[in-house]
Amino acid sequence: MPRKVPKDKVQLNVLISKEVYEKLIKVAPLIYGEKKYRGAISYVVEQALKHYLAPRLHTQTPANPPGRIRLLYSQIIEKIKEIQHFDFKPDEIPEKILDLAIAEVKGGDPRTIAKWKKQLQRFGLIKPIRGTYPNRIFELL
Repeated sequence: MPRKVPKDKVQLNVLISKEVYEKLIKVAPLIYGEKKYRGAISYVVEQALKHYLAPRLHTQTPANPPGRIRLLYSQIIEKIKEIQHFDFKPDEIPEKILDLAIAEVKGGDPRTIAKWKKQLQRFGLIKPIRGTYPNRIFELL
């Protein structure tokens, strides 16, 4: 007999990698309560989705950035990829990595770094999504 779904919930069937699934199975009971395995996966997945979606639901469409800003952004992205040894642009990065990339592209003065972070945010190319200064996480758009 199928389980009854509460009225304020919907069933979501998704495919995820086996690696992520195994991590989820290990972590969910630790977060939800070790003795309460039933419902742990749903709870952890719902919390993760809420955390992921929250900053993305309140966005404004920024104006198109000027060419010099787009060029600077692409140089910063390339520097981030080099620093982190990635072949791809990451979706999110720690503020310290962003600061280091800006410093290597435009100069290491704290005022310069702050100025360019502000410009990139103004044009919607980066967005702080969680944490507090200086340990924020930035989304690269």
